[in-house]
Amino acid sequence: MEVKQNNLIKSLKIQPLIVVIRLEQEFFNISRKRENLFLRIEKLSKRGIKNIEIGWNSNPEWKNLILEIKKKFKSINFGVASITSKKSLDSILSLDLNYSMSPFFNKEVHLKAIEYNQLVIPGISNIENFKEAINLGYKIVKIYPASKLGTNFIHELKNLNKKDVFFIGAGGIKSRDLKKLLKSGYDALVIGKELQNQNPNKDLKIWLKNC
Repeated sequence: MEVKQNNLIKSLKIQPLIVVIRLEQEFFNISRKRENLFLRIEKLSKRGIKNIEIGWNSNPEWKNLILEIKKKFKSINFGVASITSKKSLDSILSLDLNYSMSPFFNKEVHLKAIEYNQLVIPGISNIENFKEAINLGYKIVKIYPASKLGTNFIHELKNLNKKDVFFIGAGGIKSRDLKKLLKSGYDALVIGKELQNQNPNKDLKIWLKNC
């Protein structure tokens, strides 16, 4: 797991941004939704996005979709969002993912993930879970929801811990705030909902140009 953590940190130091794409309802029942997804990923790639997360889905076809995406877009560093249970963890173990994330800290899931060398970055919203994650060997954590916890929470965690921890902010992040938040203590950020069909807006285009 340490190698995967180091590789992700290296990637995010080059471009400290992850774009999350969540599949629409009835995605697997309407063929054009699959085509639209590939077009959206291609647009993001052409705009210079390097790291993308695909939301986990319980549909049996989801695994094949992820494998197809990985094969088609080799320049993108793909991960999976919303690993919250043993079921979701078990479903990704054969996908050879570089990383995945959970919105909260679930010790049972994280212990199993570590056992199978699957990086599941824990979502942290309180000091107790942060300490537990560090004790498990995590040196990269996700602060969630970042828009509510703010930058004071990051500073509090940094004061508590002397180790070099990489902080990803997620939850309610706006493109217009990327520069400010990165200067305020976050090492990388996750955006998703604000992007209309994953098309980079004006603020994101400016940020990518200057990144």
